[in-house]
This record gives sequence, structure tokens and C-alpha cells, in this order.
Amino acid sequence: MFQITIDYDKCAADQECINACPAQVYEVGDDGKPVIERPEDCLGCETCVEVCPQGAITVEEI
Repeated sequence: MFQITIDYDKCAADQECINACPAQVYEVGDDGKPVIERPEDCLGCETCVEVCPQGAITVEEI
């Protein structure tokens, strides 16, 4: 299982992580920023980390 953390102070709401996630873990929040809706589906691939230009996402194995 993996823990996803989003630093919303860094997040630019560009939705790159939402579009890139192969497991569709994220949904668009009311403010346009990603919301982690299905953390149990995270594959730990870190695609979201790689595509985030602001470096706002971390994924850690727990």
C-alpha cells in the first residue's frame, strides 16, 4: 500500500497528475486541485510525481 501526499501550497491545479495516473486515484476538487479519492488503488508507479512540475506530490510505501 502507498501513501500519497499533496502539498497544496505548491499545487498549481494544472491537473497533470489526474490525467497521468494509470490507476485513476485522483478526482478534480472544487478548486481544480487533485483530491485523492482512491488511495487504495495506487500502484506506486510515481507517474504523478514525475509529471508534477511543482514537485507537489510524494508517494511512499507504507
